[in-house]
Amino acid sequence: MKKLSKRLLLSAMLLCGIATTTATAQTVDGRNFGIDGFAALSGTQGTNWYLANGTTGGAGGKVVYANTFSELQAYLQAKDPYIILVDHDITTGIKAYVDDLSTGHLCDKQDGSEGVETTYGERIRVSSNKTLIGIGDSEDKAPLFSRITFVFQCTNNVIIRNCRFTMVGVPILKTGENKIVAYRDGVQKEVGDPDCIGIQADLNSAKTDFGGHIWIDHCSFFNGNAANKDRYDGLLDCKNNVQFLTFSYNHFYNHDKACLFGKGNTDIFGSERTISFHHNFFENIEGSRLPLQRGSFLDYANNYMLGCQDGWDVRTGATAYVQACYFENTKSPIRSDRGGSLNIRKDAGYELYFTGCNNVPEGYTNADGHKISKSYKITTTNWKPTDVDANYKLNIIDKTADVPTIAKKYSGAGKIVIWKTYADNVPAEDNAEFNKALGNQAVGEGVYDAQGNKISHASTDAIENVDAATSTAAPAAYYNVNGVRLSAPQRGLNIVKMSNGTTKKVVVK
Repeated sequence: MKKLSKRLLLSAMLLCGIATTTATAQTVDGRNFGIDGFAALSGTQGTNWYLANGTTGGAGGKVVYANTFSELQAYLQAKDPYIILVDHDITTGIKAYVDDLSTGHLCDKQDGSEGVETTYGERIRVSSNKTLIGIGDSEDKAPLFSRITFVFQCTNNVIIRNCRFTMVGVPILKTGENKIVAYRDGVQKEVGDPDCIGIQADLNSAKTDFGGHIWIDHCSFFNGNAANKDRYDGLLDCKNNVQFLTFSYNHFYNHDKACLFGKGNTDIFGSERTISFHHNFFENIEGSRLPLQRGSFLDYANNYMLGCQDGWDVRTGATAYVQACYFENTKSPIRSDRGGSLNIRKDAGYELYFTGCNNVPEGYTNADGHKISKSYKITTTNWKPTDVDANYKLNIIDKTADVPTIAKKYSGAGKIVIWKTYADNVPAEDNAEFNKALGNQAVGEGVYDAQGNKISHASTDAIENVDAATSTAAPAAYYNVNGVRLSAPQRGLNIVKMSNGTTKKVVVK
């Protein structure tokens, strides 16, 4: 095979040591995209939510490359801290056939003779002290995780940046609720709700469990293609007593029920769900929950809604500070008349802006003169995020008029290069580290391969990383990891059979 590229040769240094130093700040075009808001705070000493230095994710752990679903699942569920890099789309890789992608009902026959092809879904139980970073400098190149639900159950200290998430085509059973169906050990198994990301703390009891210190930044979430609003669940949901969270510069689009903060009117605690929600872009959300907020203390800043229906619903026990948000062509952008309270910033340049909206808070009009159908009563509060911690801050607050331009330029995956903040080079696939993670799982029901079998140990055969699958000794054939012959090398892991009869594992970048 060809020699490794200089970039990949340098990555070998990472395989032998600890992760490179990670920066907490990242400046692009003069803007600081580093961690901020509640996730950046330590919390109060003596409480379950105290974390010195705030959210650091997998800092101090090894930088690893996840090429397959199994590797991604193993690293995210492991006890050890990891910084995980992914540079391509990932599914379970297990074919399934459904009546239609919009409905997802599994066909009786799974031999391909009927229905539409998709893949079985799965669940990853994310454990504490992890960083997951996508590599990709445009939205279509950032890694897309399809039909995989990421569950944070009593999880602490996690960072996810520059990734895309969708449930489009996830299979469900013909009877029962819309639950994700996985293929495990030869049988179909329901594994949970079709949330892209679900954050919660009720493993034993919602009254005593806790989690927090989570930063989800520059990610894209979408579904669409649904037969009804219940086909898919939330894009990013947050429940129970979790604190010190920041959701920033994300793009939510083409969906029905976007974000749920609090699963019901009883999901309210004394100081639960401290969330910073800023510079997020909601586009074409045809249903609601932008978010639906029950309880929680929320800093809602510089968010942009475009072409949506029912927007941010501040309900029972919810408290929020809202500043410099822009709402365009949205039916009901904000309402707080069902038990919630708002502190609205009103100084010049940072007030709320409405255009083309039907129902707005009392005292507001549409800047374009669009007729208002209803004005929602506002219950006011004096709460501000600095009431939780005097050191609270966001890196930047933009003026309202600039929010649409900024959201379209920066919100979502692939808008800025992020991975170099966490590693100097992309490491090679590492079977020894993969085996270590497999034997050191903290959460979950195990790790499954591309045939749906639980695995406890991976091959220790050498894996060579190359820039292209070429060789001085011409290969006779290429195969994927399932043994299917390929007409040409594919991105990721290839099994190469050489003309001299030998085989090699090759990761094609």
